Amino acid sequence: MPAINENLKLLRKAKGMTQEEVAELISVTRQTVSSYESGRTQPDLETLKRLAEAYQADLNDVLYGGNRLQRRLRRFKIAAIILITIVLLGILTRSLLFLIINTYYKVADRTPVTADNRAFIDMRFALRNIADAVARTSTSIFGIGCIAMLYPAITVADTMKSWKAVVIFSLSIITMFACAIPFAVIDKVYPTIEYLLPIWSALPPLLLLFAVALLAGVLKRRHSRQG
Repeated sequence: MPAINENLKLLRKAKGMTQEEVAELISVTRQTVSSYESGRTQPDLETLKRLAEAYQADLNDVLYGGNRLQRRLRRFKIAAIILITIVLLGILTRSLLFLIINTYYKVADRTPVTADNRAFIDMRFALRNIADAVARTSTSIFGIGCIAMLYPAITVADTMKSWKAVVIFSLSIITMFACAIPFAVIDKVYPTIEYLLPIWSALPPLLLLFAVALLAGVLKRRHSRQG
């Protein structure tokens, strides 16, 4: 459950108000509002009621959270988890299929196709096609999802610390490579670049989403401090 100071900050941002505007409404200084939102001091019950009125929210929203901005942030996080899971599963499935192909369906270069080996070779190509199709589908869904999340990312950008965004972005990339590199190291047939192709497709939309969210967060927090 979010702390009261986080709830106050989210409620103010959801109303698009500055700390100075809130301070005037409840007859305190801007520094006092800032102190409430940072958690340095705790408002009494009467002040909490005035803050709830200023934000046109229930006292429960102040005490326990649950306002619209928090719900948007929760939905954004869920969508991000789903998208990264989809692309990771796609990369992992492709890597696993590649390793199976080159372990159990290995064919020497220039091997002639005969009646005896046709089914074997057909299976190799079928698995390769499945692997590529899975990767294309997952990275396409991921790319479209990242584009669709640009606006939601802007609306919730200032609710997440910049360092957290950097950590999540870095872990996402590291995990992508972790789903491919170990298989590429074991595989003695396909070069490593073959395993990394889906990652190169997923990186641009991920980088765009990260950059937009980070920039929006910085600008919003700067505006809030100036306000």
